[in-house]
Amino acid sequence: MKNFLITGVSGFIGRALAVSAVARNYSVWGVGSESGFGNMPAGLAGESTFRLPNDDLQRVVEEFQPDVIFHCAGSALPAQSIQSPTHDFQCSVPVVQHLLEVARQVAPKVHIVVLSSAAVYGQATDLPITEEVIPAPVSPYGFHKWVGEILCREYAEIYGLRVSSARIFSAYGPNLTKQVIWDSINKLDRPRIAEFSGTGDESRDFVFIDDLVEALFHVAARPGGGHEVINVASAVETKISEVVATVARQMGVSNHRWKFTGKQVPGAAVHWRADISKLQSLGFVPSTSLDEGIKRTLAWYQNL
Repeated sequence: MKNFLITGVSGFIGRALAVSAVARNYSVWGVGSESGFGNMPAGLAGESTFRLPNDDLQRVVEEFQPDVIFHCAGSALPAQSIQSPTHDFQCSVPVVQHLLEVARQVAPKVHIVVLSSAAVYGQATDLPITEEVIPAPVSPYGFHKWVGEILCREYAEIYGLRVSSARIFSAYGPNLTKQVIWDSINKLDRPRIAEFSGTGDESRDFVFIDDLVEALFHVAARPGGGHEVINVASAVETKISEVVATVARQMGVSNHRWKFTGKQVPGAAVHWRADISKLQSLGFVPSTSLDEGIKRTLAWYQNL
């Protein structure tokens, strides 16, 4: 692998992936939207600013001839997808199909790594969740990610493309300004009582951004062809109440400063813990504990 093309390069995961790839002396071409133009990382071999799907993508792929395309662009808001399913669909399914079609036409040997989501599993009851679990999404976002995976399988089986769908669980870290860890830090930094949705007994499998990037490199280097689905997580289940308590402890905030409303977030799963045996078979070992990851995220927040 020499050349990486990264879509969504100005987003949370895309940017972190690009920064790490450049540091490892890969040649990286970034594709980002107009809204994220100012967040392009340094050291790119090339960059393009347009919103996908766009015919300019074919020109970029033909010119750069990437060995790997990391598709990081798209929406990442399951709850909002319930209110705006059409918008979520348009940001997801047509973009994946367009990317696959471009690869089929001008770069049939490229390995495409598409960022999918644990949201495809929905309310999984048997933990840990393996890749063999039949998807049962509970949000338009989850359904659209699943449809994207089906498209990846279509292009692998019919046209011989090499595609990996990385089902990412609860990613977090510096530069992410949404989801529960950011929410906890942001709310507990204010004088009023912090309120959080749910009961606090809900659980997630958190993966720190550095570990996530490392996992994606391992996925990109997997042997074999065809379409492969791979869980990307830490394999550690943590209650949301424990997350909030850890953030509060590190911030020096007393326990009476927060509460849970008991109201569930629409389209959200109750419990998640991933089986990452397949990812581990590729050589990945998670190295950042939740406590350490929160500490590093909090340090970033305090320097904003």
